[in-house]
Amino acid sequence: MSRAALLLGLVLVVGAVPVFGQKAAKPSKEENANADVPYKLEFNPKEDLTKFNDAKGRLMLRVEFAVLPRKGVPLDPDKEYTIIIKEDGKVHEKIEMPRPKKQEELAVVLAMDVSGSMSEHRRMDQARRASDVFFKSLPASADTGLILFNHKPQVLVPPPGNREKMRREIETITPSGGTAYFDAALRAFDMLLPFASKSKALVLMTDGVDINSDAAIEQVIARAKKDKVRIYTVGIGEPGRLQQVTSVLVLDKSGSMTLPANDKDKLSKIDALKNAADKFVNTIGASRRSALLEFSDDVDVPAAFTNDKFDLKRKIKQIHARGETAFLDAVYAAVATLEAEDAPGKSAVVAMTDGIDNRSRRRVDEVVARALEAKVPLYVLGFGRDNELDSTTMKKMAEDTKGMFFRATNDQELMKHFENLSIKLHDDGIDEVSLQRLADETAGKYYSAKDVTQLDFILKKVTSNIQGSKHSVTFPSWRQVQDGLPRNVTLELASEGKTLVQKKGAAQTSGLVIAEMAPLPYLILLGTLAALIVLPGMFRKKTG
Repeated sequence: MSRAALLLGLVLVVGAVPVFGQKAAKPSKEENANADVPYKLEFNPKEDLTKFNDAKGRLMLRVEFAVLPRKGVPLDPDKEYTIIIKEDGKVHEKIEMPRPKKQEELAVVLAMDVSGSMSEHRRMDQARRASDVFFKSLPASADTGLILFNHKPQVLVPPPGNREKMRREIETITPSGGTAYFDAALRAFDMLLPFASKSKALVLMTDGVDINSDAAIEQVIARAKKDKVRIYTVGIGEPGRLQQVTSVLVLDKSGSMTLPANDKDKLSKIDALKNAADKFVNTIGASRRSALLEFSDDVDVPAAFTNDKFDLKRKIKQIHARGETAFLDAVYAAVATLEAEDAPGKSAVVAMTDGIDNRSRRRVDEVVARALEAKVPLYVLGFGRDNELDSTTMKKMAEDTKGMFFRATNDQELMKHFENLSIKLHDDGIDEVSLQRLADETAGKYYSAKDVTQLDFILKKVTSNIQGSKHSVTFPSWRQVQDGLPRNVTLELASEGKTLVQKKGAAQTSGLVIAEMAPLPYLILLGTLAALIVLPGMFRKKTG
C-alpha cells in the first residue's frame, strides 16, 4: 500500500469517527393508545411548534395544542387532568387541562394590500378569489370588516359589514400607490374595539415592505396585545433579501422654495418637499440607512447616516427656506459622503431642486465623473415650473450615472415620485421578518404565499385557524444560545401523576452543531490523529 493511500484511509477514518460517536436521536413517541382516556391531545410539531426572538432578543417557543373529547369514552367527574409542557425533559408549564372550547363568537377584519405592486403577476386577481373564499369560510355569525390599503386606507368597512358589499369593494378597487400596513393595522384595531366580549382577529395580506406608515411595528404589537387581537399575516411573493441600502437625501432649501409649484397648489414647495421626503424615509430601517444633506447658496455638512426614521423626520420638519441654489456642489458632496462611508450593498443619491443652479463651483461633468467613479447612481427630481428648471442637465446627470430623472409640477406628483423611488430603492420583496414578528408576538400565525395561485387555499387555512379550538402557550427557551441544536418539546396529558398521552416535537435553532461524543470513539479519534503525526516520520526513516 502506498503512503498516500494509507494517509487517505486514516483521514477518512478520522472523518467518520464523529458520525459513529454522535449519540443517536431517540425516536419520537407516538400518542399512547389508552382507550379509556376521555380526551385526545392534538399537536402537529410542523405547524404547532414555533420559535422566534422577542423584543428583548430572547429565544421564545410557542406551543399550540387542542384537547378534544374522545368519542364513546365517558367522563369521570372526579378525575382531574393536567397538561405538562417540557423542553429537553425539563418542565416549563403545568396547567390544569383546558376543557374543549365551544365555538367562540368572532369579530374579524381583513386588511388587504392594494398597492401598485399588487397589479403584477396576477396578484390582485388571486387576492380577489382568495378573499371570496375567506368570507364564505367564516361562520355567518362572525362580525366581519374590511380595509383596503395602499399608502393610506382606501376603503373602510367596519364590522359587522355586509359581505356582499365588501366583495364589490374588492372587485372594483384599482391597485396603486405605496404600502402602509402598520397604519392599516391600527385602524383595524379601532374597528374591533366595540367587540370586547368576542374573540378578535386581524388578517393582514401584503406583497411588500411597509414604506409609508407613520406607526412603528412596536406600536402595532403593543396595541394588539392590549386589545387582545390576534394577527394572522399572509406574505404574497418572495421574501426580500434585506440588502443593505445607503442613501443621501439632498434637499433644496433655497428662497424660491417658499413659493407654490404652480398657480393651483396651496402648499409652498418647501412644505410639499417636507411631506414627500417624510414618506421617503418611512422605508428606513434595519438594513436601510440615509443621511440628510440640505443646500441653498451653501452646502450644509451632511448629517450622520442613520436607520432611525423618526430622527430623520424631525430633521426634515426643521428645514427652512432661504438663499440661492448650489445644486451641483450639493450632489458632488453627497457622492463624496457615500464614497467615504464605503458601505456594503446599494448606494444612491436622491436629489431634489426647484431651480437653475446659480452658486455652484462644480461643473456637471465633474459631478458625473465622481458619481461614475464611486458607482453611485443619481436619482434627480425637478420640482416646479418649466422655465425655472434646467431639466436637460438634470436628466443627463441621471441617465449618465444609471439613475433616473423625475419631473413634478405639483405637490401630488412630487409625493408620487418620492414614493415610487422609495419602492425602487428599498422594496425587494416582502418583509417576512416583520410579518412573522407581528404574528408570533400576538398569538397569530404567519403564512407564506410564494405561489400566488395558492392564496385561496391559504386563506381557507387562516379561517380554519381563527375558528379553531387550539390553546397557545409561549415561554422562553431554557437554553438562550444559538447552538444549532434542536429544542425538544414534549406535551403530556397526565392524571394522578401518571402520563396518559404524550406528544413530541423539536424546534431547530441555527448555529454551529457540536457532535456529542461517547468516550470510546473520542479515544479512537485521538489515537488516529497521533498516528497521522508519527507515520510521516516513520516513512522518512524507511526511505532514508
